[in-house]
Amino acid sequence: MNEAMMKINVLLCIALISISSCKDPIEEDNTIRAIVNLNSIHQETDNTYQVGVNPHGQILISQKDSVVTFEIQLENFAANTLHAVHLHIGSCAEPGMHWNQGKDMTTKFCNERSLGIPWGKPKAGDVGNVSVGYDGTGSYTIKTDLWRLNSLDDRDIIGKAVVIHGTFDDFTTECDPSHDHNHPHTNPKVACGTIELITE
Repeated sequence: MNEAMMKINVLLCIALISISSCKDPIEEDNTIRAIVNLNSIHQETDNTYQVGVNPHGQILISQKDSVVTFEIQLENFAANTLHAVHLHIGSCAEPGMHWNQGKDMTTKFCNERSLGIPWGKPKAGDVGNVSVGYDGTGSYTIKTDLWRLNSLDDRDIIGKAVVIHGTFDDFTTECDPSHDHNHPHTNPKVACGTIELITE
């Protein structure tokens, strides 16, 4: 290789290095992720449950900026059924009370804003109803800015129990100011899993 060609190669290398150094840095992914593995639960006493081994699906949760996305995938349920989903403050063995963002149970979230619109459900941890089809599977996705992942404050849902109930809840009626709330809530708990932070 003659001297002229060597100079050209050196100049090309310098140019390529300059171009690569001027590229915008790759934007860091600040998404926080969590997972829930759902298994059957069976009531033992008024307040305790035996966690079974029968799988009932999975929930993938992610937070980007202030928005939490909650993606439910149910499996092995009875065909053509509808199931209420709630967050509870306890474990699957002892679900305890509904999670209500650290507030007492008389505090209603019906008119609280979630992504600019009313939440429309009594408790902060009222997720919604999941429809299961003929094959025993169902899916449901909700987005909200009422929850957080790993924020270590009252909005944090890491460690909370996600309870799947045997049938649906009428959240709209429960939010009606004229509704009489002095009635039993007997919707059985049939599956559960704990929200676990994904650290990898």
